[in-house]
Amino acid sequence: MNQANATAWTIELDSRLYAAVGEFEMVHIVQEPELFDIPQTPFYCSQVLIWQNRIIPVMDLLAWLEGYALPRKHDTIGIFAYQQQSGAPLDFGALPMVSIPVRAQVGDDQACDLPATPPGWRELSMTGGENI
Repeated sequence: MNQANATAWTIELDSRLYAAVGEFEMVHIVQEPELFDIPQTPFYCSQVLIWQNRIIPVMDLLAWLEGYALPRKHDTIGIFAYQQQSGAPLDFGALPMVSIPVRAQVGDDQACDLPATPPGWRELSMTGGENI
């Protein structure tokens, strides 16, 4: 295996959009989660779930990318770990998924331009977002 390759999880957001996350960022999958609505929150992050005695925000990445709320039931949720900065404690967030993620090998040779639509990809990417 080429040293530039890494293992990732491919997440199906809907029938046409997918995202990939690092192998160790996804820490748990919850099927048939109990979600709680939070008033006065952005349309793409208006629910939470309780996981390991923590309140975890659920970001509907598809809604964020499309720019509007999508009426759909979230049957599968991935729990992801992240750090605000190196050495900081882990934080957790959740993403709805259409199905169980699939493991994949990814490498630099697969790099391509970000899709033009939906337009929100650049803000989320490691190369384009100012806040990342």
